Amino acid sequence: MKVLVFNCGSSSLKFELLVLADDGRTRRQVARGKFENIGASAKMVVTDTRGKQTETSSPVDDYSAAALRTLEWLGPAVFEPKPDVVVHRIVHGGEKVEAPAIANETVIRALQEASRFAPLHNPPALATLRAVSDKLAGVPEVVIPDTAFHHTLPEHARTYAIPKALAARHGIRRFGFHGIGHAWMMERYAEICASPVERLRLVTLQLGAGCSAAAINEGRSVDTSMGLTPLEGLMMGTRSGDLDPAILAYLGKVERNTPEEVETVLNRDSGLLGVSALSDDFRVLEAQSGVNRSAALALKMFCYRVRKYIGAYLAVLGGADAIIFGGGIGENSDKTRAYVCAGLEQLGVVLDETRNREATGREACISADGSPIKLYVIPLDEELYMARAAARLVSSTRSA
Repeated sequence: MKVLVFNCGSSSLKFELLVLADDGRTRRQVARGKFENIGASAKMVVTDTRGKQTETSSPVDDYSAAALRTLEWLGPAVFEPKPDVVVHRIVHGGEKVEAPAIANETVIRALQEASRFAPLHNPPALATLRAVSDKLAGVPEVVIPDTAFHHTLPEHARTYAIPKALAARHGIRRFGFHGIGHAWMMERYAEICASPVERLRLVTLQLGAGCSAAAINEGRSVDTSMGLTPLEGLMMGTRSGDLDPAILAYLGKVERNTPEEVETVLNRDSGLLGVSALSDDFRVLEAQSGVNRSAALALKMFCYRVRKYIGAYLAVLGGADAIIFGGGIGENSDKTRAYVCAGLEQLGVVLDETRNREATGREACISADGSPIKLYVIPLDEELYMARAAARLVSSTRSA
């Protein structure tokens, strides 16, 4: 099955054209690429069918223009023949889109409604969808919300302790994010250990510019660190993560900031960047941590908070079969993995230092032999997960 995948970020657009084998497990990559810094300073980086990478810099007005340029660059590869399905990542599915879905008008309206909780992400993804739909008429388009995997959160885990009527009136609840990444880690680990997901208890960690943790029991997300928005939970590159909510009102009073200005500070000026006053790039902070106290503090706080969530989720699950590291930091920083796991031996987490050092950027088991809880690095492949999910949905729809 031929699948075109679009993955929208807040200022970027990644795409991949691939062909899935009949079993849906393997793929042949036709082409892939991404647009960065969409706008006047946009950059397009693409890899063609021969594996040749090309980089160009030229303005791209918006996501619609980026999507159309993608189709133009793909040329005959995407038109002769057309894909069997196009799939789009949507950050927030809201209360109505809780699973991969065919993008009909009802679904699109629901995603537009959910944009109030993800104003930087949903509108660009929907603009991409419309632009592609016009050019690839007749090709089914599938949307996969990042919140979908967490729709199984039990009521006690998804409900905030605020007045019930107030929460209901405004649709305020914990949704969770990074669901595609957490689902990929779960499914890939199940493949590795040849076990049905229904038999597994997992703690999955997506650690990158944005960070989240999830507790997964029997193939279902039962808790996750992000909530109504992606601001809650772990400390991140520029996001604060968990904090006393009274800080918002206090900052508004003493700094005379509007709620929107305070939210901007917490989303864009906090986290690793805010604490270090240096950078949100983990590599820069690691390089400077030996001589810069603020950089060292930011890293220590980051690892400490991940360790706290692991402990909490082991309690939620009553233990775990494995803890899985994914995302740019989780996959590439062996020091972070070591710091996170330090002191968890009494909970059944025993790291093998050599395996951990050798696992940078690749899939590997990093736990010591005999460790009660396995430790794994599993690089994320959101595009393959999305392609598989879309192919299953379209195939089942056609069968029905």
